[in-house]
Amino acid sequence: MADDCCKLVGNFVLGVAGCIISVSVSSSTEASKVCEETLVIGPTIGTVSVVGYAADTIHTGCPGRAGVSIPWVRKWDCVDNEVYFLFAGQGRSFIAGDISDLASIHEGVCSYPSINASAQGGPTSIYMETDQNDGYGLTYIGQPFDFVTSDEDDVTFTNFGVGEGPLYLQSFNLDCSPGNIPTASYSFVFVVKNCT
Repeated sequence: MADDCCKLVGNFVLGVAGCIISVSVSSSTEASKVCEETLVIGPTIGTVSVVGYAADTIHTGCPGRAGVSIPWVRKWDCVDNEVYFLFAGQGRSFIAGDISDLASIHEGVCSYPSINASAQGGPTSIYMETDQNDGYGLTYIGQPFDFVTSDEDDVTFTNFGVGEGPLYLQSFNLDCSPGNIPTASYSFVFVVKNCT
């Protein structure tokens, strides 16, 4: 049945406003042997990776990037087979170069020189040499998902058609390359409850 496995990506409908470039979902069930006899099966945790366009216009400034990693503490109630994600702070963030005011750090921590150069695209490739500013927490105002890490509810997303239940933002990266539309990459985690 080719109709069941050969699906056109142009027909893929995602309940999100904005232009999505790629979506990938994967999951894994935790399992371990106790005393080499009893198999203990834990929760099934899934991840969603989404890449989308951060703006509607081509970036004309210098190269830039920004990102944040949000620490969630995961607790599993093995009696009720329930997984809880506890918000453990706004996370480590950074900004380097020109990001067209799409993101801002909440609290600055450190600034230092940063270089990102690659000749893979040929000797005329543009490289970035700027200061990187590390911090705590991030506000992102671009597309397709804006957020503020100071609010737990703002980094917990309603399911938009992939995975199950709420999606917890784990990490985010913004890439602004001259001559291209800026891209935003997200990594979410979720719990698979209907595992058979």
